[in-house]
Amino acid sequence: MTSVPPAVLDRPLLTPRRSRLLAAAGLVGVAAFVIGLFISPARAWTALLVNFLFWAGLSHAGVAFSAMFQTTSAGWARPIKRLAEATVAFLPIAAVMLLVLLAGAPTWIPWALEPDEARQAWLNVPFLAVRQSLGFLLLSGLGLIYVWASLRPDVGQLAEAGQPVWVPLGRRAATRWRGLDAERERSQRRQSRLAPALLIAYACVLSLQAFDFVMSLDPHWFSTLAGGYFFVGNLYVGIAFLALATVWIGSRPELSAYVGVGHRHDVGRLLLGFCMLWAYLFWAQYLVIWYGDLPEETAFVALRTMDAPWAPVAWLVLGAAFVAPFLLLLSREIKRRARGLTIVALIALVGMWLERFILVAPSLWRGQGLPLGAIELLVTAGVGSLFVLCYTALLQRVPMLPIADPRLAPLKP
Repeated sequence: MTSVPPAVLDRPLLTPRRSRLLAAAGLVGVAAFVIGLFISPARAWTALLVNFLFWAGLSHAGVAFSAMFQTTSAGWARPIKRLAEATVAFLPIAAVMLLVLLAGAPTWIPWALEPDEARQAWLNVPFLAVRQSLGFLLLSGLGLIYVWASLRPDVGQLAEAGQPVWVPLGRRAATRWRGLDAERERSQRRQSRLAPALLIAYACVLSLQAFDFVMSLDPHWFSTLAGGYFFVGNLYVGIAFLALATVWIGSRPELSAYVGVGHRHDVGRLLLGFCMLWAYLFWAQYLVIWYGDLPEETAFVALRTMDAPWAPVAWLVLGAAFVAPFLLLLSREIKRRARGLTIVALIALVGMWLERFILVAPSLWRGQGLPLGAIELLVTAGVGSLFVLCYTALLQRVPMLPIADPRLAPLKP
């Protein structure tokens, strides 16, 4: 009988009560969006778009990090590789959110309400729906194929060891099963081939989302750096979430032989690196706009950084997404301590959600005051609850460690 790490066996991640609470929060979020369409349509669509960009982006970013670990042969990251891949579970919900956004596009996108004849070849709703749907399908499809290539030998190994497996995956893994050694080699080969294609698709599709769902909302603003800035921000969100997941998994006694202080430290260093990279791209974009001093470019930035009610949010984004994480993560001890890394990751996630909000909301909201209240908070809490529910549901049904990966090894004593 093949031996497997005991850490991947029966482990309840969420109690039934917590699962029901998350499901209820998701339903409340859906209800808040529907009610918001009658009370304040602009705020409801803004909340949905911001949360699609944030949570769907996180889903893609998790798989992208797994692909990076595979491409770079990162042995240290093997115990947390599955934690990154599991974000793929939210993609069905993200697909529904995208379809709703595209279906309602004629009622909320500024250029659909006031067509621009000079740009109508690109900025028209049918073409928007086609390119965004195809881009999402391409990236999601590659992500699902990649994750299954990673999962297949793990599920098969559990089945060979006589351990319980999720029936649908067990049946799929049993199809044309060639033996553990052959499947392990085939899995590594497929992942290594798929990872570069997935990363290229990630950069292209997320850049397209930035052009369509951020830049095009302001008919006069354009930036050649918007795509890169946007998908790097998504990676920043992804590594902040992975830091939380690493702390959470590392606290479980059954996984202490595989995930430890060193992993928190390494993920913390990656978090610091992406914090600085995001800030660098932000500054590179801001500096060019400030130096050029062109009205069609400066208006976009001035509205968000100098005018009420957006300026306080912009400063809060800068503090939460860069200043606080940067200063705190300079400490080696904070990166290594579970509580310290958790606090920094949560601050970064809040800052990046607000960053997505301030990129989108000023272009769609024309009312008085800051459009950040019950509608936005309930929709965000609902979508976030559905993300956690999908994420934990997948981890509950698959090996939490990539047990068939030849680079997986327990911590050295």
